[in-house]
Amino acid sequence: MRPVLGSARGAVLSFALAAAPSSAMAKEIHLDCRRPDRSVAVDVDTSRLFVQLMWGQGVAEEYQNGDSYLSGPSASGQTHRVIYAVSVENDAVSFGQDYLCVAGGADGKCKERHIRNTLDTAAGVLRYDDDGIVTTLECRPAPPSRRF
Repeated sequence: MRPVLGSARGAVLSFALAAAPSSAMAKEIHLDCRRPDRSVAVDVDTSRLFVQLMWGQGVAEEYQNGDSYLSGPSASGQTHRVIYAVSVENDAVSFGQDYLCVAGGADGKCKERHIRNTLDTAAGVLRYDDDGIVTTLECRPAPPSRRF
């Protein structure tokens, strides 16, 4: 979100984000992100490269850099190794999954995918990729009492 000069909301958000420690120095980052039809609590532990999302509908997601699992065969018979990826660089947090082919389907083909979500803590923006549909949410610092 770009703060609007002269607006109280923009000034408060700019001050809150500027007063919060930058991602590079912070151990924990806690934000509340929303748009009119969705909301999500975002918690980041930069020292562990860990991201936790709690969607307003009660669905939780966790991303721990390097964790992986072997997916079961899809309807077409494809099997993937799914690897979670988290990186932090300055005020940018990137997190998502890499789907690496282990076994092709009935047609012998297997498609690798790399999905990345980005959180720009300086701008207060989360871009969440839901299988090709990117949703942009505006973020603000969470209450100081929220911790892991």
